[in-house]
Amino acid sequence: MPTYEISFHCKDCGLDHPSLVRIHVEDGPDCKQSIAKLFDGRSLPPQVAAVRGGAAFCHKTGRRFQLENDEQIFLMPPSSLKPRSLIR
Repeated sequence: MPTYEISFHCKDCGLDHPSLVRIHVEDGPDCKQSIAKLFDGRSLPPQVAAVRGGAAFCHKTGRRFQLENDEQIFLMPPSSLKPRSLIR
């Protein structure tokens, strides 16, 4: 089952940021897709429900904001995930 990263669109800086939460979805999207579209009419997986309505942090501006719009929370497919570099 593929692993997807949950990301969100930042209303402060206009960029997409990772939430650092990854989930397994059997019938997930082939490209970036909002949870509003992907789970329309279906129940949300617990990990997605936990992110939804929670606080997000913009590393560029240093501000926090609520994730209130399901159109701005996304699942990123495995092909778009980049390996994380190690901090030295």
